[in-house]
Amino acid sequence: MNELRKGIDASATEALVGTGTETVSRRYRFSPGFIGFSGHFPGNPILPAIVQIRAVVSLVEEEGGKALRLAAVRSAKFHAPIHPDEDGWIRVRRRIHSGRDPCDATTPVAGKTVAAFHLELADEEDHRCERAMPRPKEEIRSRARPRPPAPHAVESSA
Repeated sequence: MNELRKGIDASATEALVGTGTETVSRRYRFSPGFIGFSGHFPGNPILPAIVQIRAVVSLVEEEGGKALRLAAVRSAKFHAPIHPDEDGWIRVRRRIHSGRDPCDATTPVAGKTVAAFHLELADEEDHRCERAMPRPKEEIRSRARPRPPAPHAVESSA
């Protein structure tokens, strides 16, 4: 387990709370010495987005009992920063579909949602590529709108 994951786990202040078959949450408090704050930003530390996302993945891994990887970030919105020693929650709602695990997560602090994510997680062994292969030029051309004919040059009779 890497240092960041250890720090995230150590920052949990309560046990996992399951509120349904697809929903789980946990309270966190990241101390000023938490590794995730290092360098982000000196004098005004805020919890980086990638650390918030990693905390979501860690929470889902613990709840599901298996290693996962981040397959895609479908959307992420940050409404306010998370500073050291703020009590916050991570709440995750999951929907398992054919080896992929889409989940919606929110991070409330002091009763206000400061971040919201729509992530897609996959089993650690699942290494399918998410990027679409480029289409052949012929297919791209066939889908393009037809261009209007170019105006013909007018010959002058002089």
